[in-house]
Amino acid sequence: MKAINRLIKLLLISGLLLGTPAVLAQEKIPWTDLSLEERQILQQLESQWDDLSVERQQRLRRGANRWEQLQPQQRQQAINQQRRFQNLSQQQRQLINQRFQRFNGLSNEQQRRLRAVQRRFQNLDEEQRRALRERYSQQAEQIQQEQQIQREAAQQIRESRQRVEEIRRQRQDQQQRRPNQ
Repeated sequence: MKAINRLIKLLLISGLLLGTPAVLAQEKIPWTDLSLEERQILQQLESQWDDLSVERQQRLRRGANRWEQLQPQQRQQAINQQRRFQNLSQQQRQLINQRFQRFNGLSNEQQRRLRAVQRRFQNLDEEQRRALRERYSQQAEQIQQEQQIQREAAQQIRESRQRVEEIRRQRQDQQQRRPNQ
């Protein structure tokens, strides 16, 4: 019986190992393999679909499937949010994208904690949120001032080091000239 269990385990493990390259080397998803609903949602990408990476195609397909699962009210909220995003300046959109990328670079635990903080913030009444934003703004301003002071101090240190190095070179030049005189 032990031998059979070991054999089954070995077969499962070897099957998993043999199956791994197939998972890693997935092929692109042909447009025609998408469901009708997925094609409707992703129709703007049809002409580019074959040029997209496998990973991008998979993400878009998952997004289309999530979209299908949304309630009409949730869809409208997403549309409104997208419109607000498009109306932002290029600089604001870049900042949001940078923050999004930074968030995605966090561990799952860090993301979970950040989401919890966001939920707590959203549950505050408007006056508490305003006070918190003001306090954050003041702290951010103070940090910026401190960083400016640090940059200026670093610049002064660099300039002082350059002056010291220049004086050192001048003294070395003078010392080298003295024996020759």
